[in-house]
Amino acid sequence: MDDDALQARLRRIERRQNIVLALLVVLYLVAAAELFGYWVTTVVATALALVGFAYVVVSRRRRRDAVEA
Repeated sequence: MDDDALQARLRRIERRQNIVLALLVVLYLVAAAELFGYWVTTVVATALALVGFAYVVVSRRRRRDAVEA
């Protein structure tokens, strides 16, 4: 396989991995809500969502900068 095909395959694997992780996070959040209460779990989930969003933005900017260089 050439480099482009491997990169495309790697991107597909990463997307699938992110989907599986997101599904697991949802299940853990529901379990945490039952255990700790919905208010606490909502606050923690919101904080984690903001951190995750920031991570996605930074990683995409780094990837874009690496492609331009």
